[in-house]
Amino acid sequence: MKISVKLTAGLLAVGLLAGCSQNSQTVNNTNTFCAIAGGIGGGATAGAVASGPAALGGAVVGALGALILCAEGDAAPEPMAAPQECSDTPPPGALLDAQGCAFDSDGDGVVDGVDMCADTPAGVIVDRVGCALDADRDAVPDYLDLCPGTPKGHIVDTDGCSLPGQNLLTLRGINFETNKAILTLSSQSILAQAVVALKSNTAITVRIEGHTDSRGAEEYNAALSQRRAEAVETYLVSQGIADERLIPVGKGEGHPVASNLTADGQFENRRVDFVVSH
Repeated sequence: MKISVKLTAGLLAVGLLAGCSQNSQTVNNTNTFCAIAGGIGGGATAGAVASGPAALGGAVVGALGALILCAEGDAAPEPMAAPQECSDTPPPGALLDAQGCAFDSDGDGVVDGVDMCADTPAGVIVDRVGCALDADRDAVPDYLDLCPGTPKGHIVDTDGCSLPGQNLLTLRGINFETNKAILTLSSQSILAQAVVALKSNTAITVRIEGHTDSRGAEEYNAALSQRRAEAVETYLVSQGIADERLIPVGKGEGHPVASNLTADGQFENRRVDFVVSH
């Protein structure tokens, strides 16, 4: 009867030991439990045929065996990930991540630390320091500029368009047939500049101001300058400029930019000004 009880206990403990060695592959810190189970199993097995010192020795041998089994059953540690390789060598001044690669927060191709405009919207073309292009240099980037061809030195609004009252363009040498408001062929070629300026500044309207020299009566010159401003408007409309953007105004002889006492001065005063008018 005693032998059968001891054998039962021994078999139970051996079963615990086998289960422990399997579970130790997925559960951490199980070696201690396995050693205890092994000790019980070893002691019980020895006690099945003996008692006293033999049982104690069996417990020690069982514990050592359990530690070996549990250690062999542990899962192998995962290999460390290979360090990330940078696509390019970071330039001097770039901000780096933990792997030594350069950040590019806005994805414009210019890395942080070098990028002077680090919040450029996606898809915007930038210069070598990461800022959006500004072709007319009016401090409004091209992707926001409604008037990308603003003349140099113009004060602009937030849309990049010249403020009212500024001369968008001054054209000299605009000639008409004598005492008429019919443009000569040479004047039409000069007005090509106006077509380019107006197509580049689509968000504005302009006053077409016609000016004369002082030869002739003042009233006559005022009426003549009005007809000539309207002739310029007609030509620009024929070139695709919307007439609602154009306001023809005859200024006569009252706004000279040079002396009317010389031929050169008179030439300067016979002009057409394009003045911004919102």
